[in-house]
This record gives sequence, structure tokens and C-alpha cells, in this order.
Amino acid sequence: MVNRIIFLVLWSFFWPLWSSAQSTIVPKKKLLLYGQIRDSITDKPLSFANLEVFRRAKKVLALMANDDGRFEVKVDSAGAIRLRISAVGYVDKWLELMERSSKQESIDLGIIFLVAGNRLETVNITKRLPVIENRVDKIIYHVANEPSLSGGTGDDVFRRLPMVSIGHDGKVALQGNQQVKILINGKPSAIFTGNIADALRMIPSDQIKSVEIMTNPSVKYDMEGAAGIINIVTNKRFINGLNGGLASSFETRRSNMAGNIAGRMGNFGLTASIGSSWNYPIASVIRSENLSAAGEALFSQVNQSRNRRNGRQLALVMDYDLDSNNVLVSNLNFNKLTVTTNNSIESIYPLENNLILGIVDNKQPASNLDMSMDYIRKLGAPGRELLLSVQYLKGDNGLTYSSDYNRRREFGSNQGASHEYTAQLDLKYPVRFITMEFGVKMVKRNINALIAIDTLDRWANTMIADAQRSYLFKYRQDILAGYATAALPIGQLFNLSAGLRWERTNWGGAETNTVSKFSNSSMNLFPNLALSYTYTKNVTLKIAYGKRIQRPSLYYLNPFKNNTDGANQIQGNPNLRSETMHQLAVGGDFNVNSNNGHVGLSIYYKTINNMIEQVFRNRVENNRTMTLQTFGNVGSNQSLGTNIYGSFTFFKRFDLKGNIDFYTYSNDLNDDFLNVSSTKDRVYLMYKTFVGITVAMGNGFSLDSYIFWDSPQRTFQGEFAAFNLWTIALKKKLLKEAATVGLTVTDPFNKIKNLNSHAQTPSMMQKSNFSLPFRSFGVSLSWQFGKGKSGNYRAKEKQIKNDDQKL
Repeated sequence: MVNRIIFLVLWSFFWPLWSSAQSTIVPKKKLLLYGQIRDSITDKPLSFANLEVFRRAKKVLALMANDDGRFEVKVDSAGAIRLRISAVGYVDKWLELMERSSKQESIDLGIIFLVAGNRLETVNITKRLPVIENRVDKIIYHVANEPSLSGGTGDDVFRRLPMVSIGHDGKVALQGNQQVKILINGKPSAIFTGNIADALRMIPSDQIKSVEIMTNPSVKYDMEGAAGIINIVTNKRFINGLNGGLASSFETRRSNMAGNIAGRMGNFGLTASIGSSWNYPIASVIRSENLSAAGEALFSQVNQSRNRRNGRQLALVMDYDLDSNNVLVSNLNFNKLTVTTNNSIESIYPLENNLILGIVDNKQPASNLDMSMDYIRKLGAPGRELLLSVQYLKGDNGLTYSSDYNRRREFGSNQGASHEYTAQLDLKYPVRFITMEFGVKMVKRNINALIAIDTLDRWANTMIADAQRSYLFKYRQDILAGYATAALPIGQLFNLSAGLRWERTNWGGAETNTVSKFSNSSMNLFPNLALSYTYTKNVTLKIAYGKRIQRPSLYYLNPFKNNTDGANQIQGNPNLRSETMHQLAVGGDFNVNSNNGHVGLSIYYKTINNMIEQVFRNRVENNRTMTLQTFGNVGSNQSLGTNIYGSFTFFKRFDLKGNIDFYTYSNDLNDDFLNVSSTKDRVYLMYKTFVGITVAMGNGFSLDSYIFWDSPQRTFQGEFAAFNLWTIALKKKLLKEAATVGLTVTDPFNKIKNLNSHAQTPSMMQKSNFSLPFRSFGVSLSWQFGKGKSGNYRAKEKQIKNDDQKL
């Protein structure tokens, strides 16, 4: 029914536009111009030279060559045009192109030499480049154009992104949904397999060129879940010579250090980064209470916890130009995060007048490695490319613990290992004014979890293996996919992008002590459609529809039950099915106040089927009540939302930014979950907001402050804690703006944050409060060195994008 409604809405919107375009606008044929710009004396390529297209003395297009001085530009084939080629320190050169044959599709302008002229010693830039750019399929946040982020980390960047928020648990949400996949240069990275906030703190903001936010990604990407994709584009500066940077931050709660270096010698390019993040032991208190339907206390608990985190990461990218038509690109990413937690637990059962004590020590080491190789071949005509990519990803995620709860002593381990193999073939093949892309992909995943439990035999005073609770869980998943996309202009005002992806998934698991052998398969089609309309140069409107999927990862599937805490336990569910999502969005992008202001607006409707959520149920073990948390496909979720974001510059010194996202939560539950829900037949309004201001104080000083509020996250049984954060930073540019030093204060008026959550069914209520220290003070240092500090880069990106699992 939902598919039919969406189809009718799309048809009613697109048919008038298409009919109007067919009757009033005839697409003009495009002519491709390409060539290379070089120095007339040294014969060296002029990196990032400028190219401008004029028609009837009016400039209609401007672009920049790459670092090899090469350029490609599409223009209307009809009529005479003029080209102006320019570069700093060189005399401008003009080219005249008269009318040509209508059958001609491309012109090779060959090598264009520029003659050196008067060199400019100083260039004063008076116009600020935009920070936010809205395209038909994505929103781009240009970090390089945001001076206040210099010397920060990826965590600082993400807290300013439109429609994006980070919770206290380190999870990233897009439009209020945490099912978002984060990529680096278009590919999944091992660094984001664990806690995302920890990973972001190991990436210096000076290493990030831009962040692409895609709520309706193209079908050339793997099918993402209910939220979308966030793609981090790094500053890969491949100008001849070396360049790089160092960044560090030392705070009273946590610290991080990171460095990067990049360079190019002839046909070989290299960029590498390394980072480390750690926090000082954090003492927190978790209080929980379980009540009956009549409000009677069944049990309560106080958990005094001490947490330590230590992470590090390494990334390496190499590319080699075999010749002008063949390129090899290799990537390596490694990260390791270790979380150590010591818990002292007191559980009280009022009906028994009994106090139970427990000591639980956990250690969670996680390491991940991914390696890939891409071969790129140009197929003669500009824009036509064949790309072959292979990737291997290995993940090791473990838990070891020792527990002494109610005089029951045990040691346990849950060692998870995953191996993923991917092969992908992509073809880019523009035909006249239509840009077409095709691809096929195969993914093979093997996930194992080895559970070993030893318990104390008090008679023999020795630890013995618990055979009933020790087992090997094996899970496999094979995916075969193919896609086709096309993008074309419709006249001068419309741009249409459409795609279709086919995927077949086979999955299954071996028999264990608690799970029978299972296997299944599914086949899905995923359409994607986007249309933009340029009303004026300051107003762009667009509409988009997409369908996506989210497969559960090992965290949700593993049937291991962690019962070290006898009152609050957690267990995965290997029978989970994948989520599917439909989303329809309309929006606009507006430049105001002589381009000193920017406003974006979108309204969206989405529905999620087979929605995966946490499920809380009371159980009785050893004649005592306990709460078991597991996961289930609870039903479907419908959400209507709107997002408004904007940035404004006042008096050339004050930059004000804001973002607000309102959306609804309502569900249509499956029969199995109707009797354990407290939210059925209700609609909840939720929000996420951000407000920030940057003041340029002169003499290299700047003051930066931002604050955000997130509403509680609703579930079909209750809600998780609301969250807010306030940060103030004073920064100073040094060494001709190559270095930045800063002082930072986080939440100066909140030493402790109390994060309240609850889950409720008709027969019970589970309440909890997480008291977490938050106020901190710190100092940050960053330094950029070498050539090309402006952020120019060549985007030779990895091609494989495995981003379909629910994490």
C-alpha cells in the first residue's frame, strides 16, 4: 500500500514537470572540451589553473583544472563561445571557438601554454566561500571553508553538520535515526566499526576537506538503512613535495593526538595519517529500578562504574599512474580500541529484604583492518572509465570478563571475528548529455563468535567449563548486486537523476546449543529518483525518493547472553530480518542577503518495515525477577519530519549557524509485541537542534561557541535519555596562520549530567539514571606544514562501499 501511495505521489509531481519540459524545453546537445594547461617555459602542468566560458560577452561557467593541469567541461554545442585560461602569476589566454557541426561531440584542445607575467606577492581574499552547498543528491559541508574548526577534531566537525547529532553513547544520528553509515573517501573504513565518537576524535579537522550528507544516496552505493550516508572527504594534497600536519588536544576528561603527511614524486602519490585518543578514568553511577504494573518495586540497583578508553588508528593511501590512461590506488586502514570497565554492583530486592553484591570487570578490545586495491582505466573519450576494485576486511571484537555476583563466580569470553571479501566492477559511460553508470558487486561475509564460560565449582574450589553455555556461533552472508544510473539535464532549469539496484542476499547460521541451523534468501529491487529545479540563481528546489535496506550486524545477531549482572541481562537474536525503508523528501536551497546568508529546508516522510529495536522483558531466574534486553523486528515505523538549517554572516565578523530537525515517531506493531508496548497508537514529536556563533576578533584571535539539544529517543517501549552540550573555544593563529592554539571549555555549569531513560510494558517498568561527569577544560595545538596547505587535492578514491549493515 505504501509503495502505491509513493508511486502516485511521485507520478503526480513528475508528470506535469516532464510534460511541460517536453512541450516547452528541448534538451540542448552538449559538447565536451578537454585539454591540459602548462607553463610555456618549464613545460610543467599548472595545478588548479582557472578556466572560464563566455558566450556573448557573458560568463556562463567557471571551473578549475586538477593538479595535473587537466580539465574537462561540457558546453552547449550551438553558437560561438570564448574561453579564458588564467593562473596566478601568468598572462591570461583567450581561445575562440566558432560554430561547429551538430554531430561533433568533443574537441581536444590539446596542451595550452601560459606565459609567466608579473608575480603576485600578496592576495587579499575579501569574499568568504560558502560552508554549506546543497546539491541534487547530497548536502556538502566544506570544512576547509570553516576557519573556526582549525585545530579541532572530527568530533567537532560532526557536531556542526546539518541534520546530524552525536549522543552521549557516541552514536551518530541523521534526521534522528542512528542507522547511518560513515564512509571515508567513498568507502567503509575499519576505524568506524567500533565507537564512532572515539574514532572521530582521532581524526584532526584540518585533515578533512568536506563532509557529504546523503539522506537519499545514489544506487551506486550499497543500500543503507533508515538514515543514509555520511562521507568524509579528506585533504589528499598530492602537489609535488611533502606537506602535512600535527594536531593535539589535552583536556581534563580526554585527550587525543594525530598527524598526517602527504606528498607526490612523479607518478607516485602517498598520504598517511595516524591518531590516538584516550580518556582518564571516568567514575559514573548507574541507578536502575524495576516496578510492577501496580508500581511496586521488584528490585533496584546501583552500579558504580569506572571506565577507561584507549584507541589508535592508522590510514595509508597510495596511488601510481601507470600511464595517462591507467591508475592503481591502494588503501589500508587499521584501528584498535580497548575499553576497560570495573563495576561494583548493589542489587536490592525489597520483598526479600535482601541485598546482593557483585563485582564485574570487563575488557573489550576491538581491532579492525581493511585493505583494498583499485584499478582505474580511461576508455578513450573523456569521462568514460572502467573501475575494478577488490577489498578484504577483518574484524576482531571481543569481551572478556570476571564476575563475582551473589557469590557466583565465573570467567567468560565472547570473541567475535569477521572476514569480508568484496569484488566490484563499475563503468562510467556518458552518452551525449546523459551521464550513465553501471556496476556489479559480490560480497561474502563470514562472522564467527566463540563463547567460552568457566564457573567456580565450590566443592572442588576450581574453575570448570560450562558446556551448556559455551559454543561457537557461525553466521554467513553472501550478496550479489547490480545497478544502473542515469543523470541528464532537462533544458536549462531541470536536472534529473534516476537509478535502479538489484540485490540478492543469502544468509544462514550453524546450529549451536541454543540456536537451530537456519538459512534464508531474499531478492530486492531498489529504485532511486531525484529531480532539481533551478528557479533563480539563488533558489533551487528538489524532490527525491529512495528505498533502502539495513542488515543486522553481529551485535544484534549473537545469541550470547551476558548475565554477569544477575538483574539486568542482554542477548542477541539470530532470527532478525533486515529492515527496509522508503523515503520521500521535498526541499529547497536559498541564498539570501547578497549571498551572506544561506537557508536550507526539507520536508520528508519515511517508513521503516521490519524495524529492529531493543525489547525489554521481565524474567524469573532462581526465584528472582530480572530484566532481559534483546532485539526484535517489532513492526513498522512512520515518520514525518522537517529540517531547517542556515548560516548568516554579519558585519564580516560574526558567523551565526543553526540547525533544527523536527520529526514524528509512531509505530504499527507486530502481534508478538503488542502486549509489551507502551507507545502503540501514539504519535510523538522529537527534535534535534544546534546553534553556533563564531566571532573574528582580529589579530588572529577568534571566539567560537556552540550548543545543541536533543530530545529523548523514543522506542516502542519507552525512551532513552535526552542530551545537550555547550562548548566555548578561544583560538589564536600563529606562524603566518600555519599554526593554531586554543583554549576550550565544555559544559562549564554542568559537572555531572543525569541521563534518564525508561522502558514500560503493561506489566512492568524499567527506570534508569546514568550520572556521568562532563565538565572539562583543555588546550589544543595544531600545525600545518609544506606545500599545498590550501586543501587542493586529487580525488582518487576507493570504489568499494560496503555500508549495508545495521551497527
